[in-house]
Amino acid sequence: MITPHRKLRFRFQGRAVVLLAAVWVLLWGEPSLLNILFGLALGWLVTVVFWLPPIRYYGRIHPWWVVVLVVLQIRDLAVASVHLAAVAFRRRPEIRPGVIRVELRTNNDLYQVAVAQLVSIVPGTLVVETRRHPRLLYLHVFDLPDESAIEHQREHALALERRFVRAFGGRADIEAVET
Repeated sequence: MITPHRKLRFRFQGRAVVLLAAVWVLLWGEPSLLNILFGLALGWLVTVVFWLPPIRYYGRIHPWWVVVLVVLQIRDLAVASVHLAAVAFRRRPEIRPGVIRVELRTNNDLYQVAVAQLVSIVPGTLVVETRRHPRLLYLHVFDLPDESAIEHQREHALALERRFVRAFGGRADIEAVET
């Protein structure tokens, strides 16, 4: 008997197959009919062998909040880079690294991964572990001189979650991060 889980594995995933075929053709640099057909076959094979379960996403894109997310992320990158440069050029840098725990407010794999990536690309912070139940991120932070810095980093991660969910989330998810 074929289970529904197994049936999903062999379902044709058109967008992924076409994207993988396009990458194949670009890598070979020759858009011949044989190359395109082989790319499509190879793309289908990759989606069957390296199958991933579908991500449930019920949100929508909110253009204004996407712009806000991008602008504030660029600002965070600049501020963190200047801070790290200032520490690097100190005569005797005194840093106190640490690991902090952040409990996310949404219960969605996509949001957790996105927040982890947004946190990790900011210089001075890195996600070292995640937990799914409950939704936790453990962050290694370059410099935590006092308790207020710990709380600031925790609030910063939660603000990133709020920005991402406002930009890409559904109504229920936005309500979850706002409360």
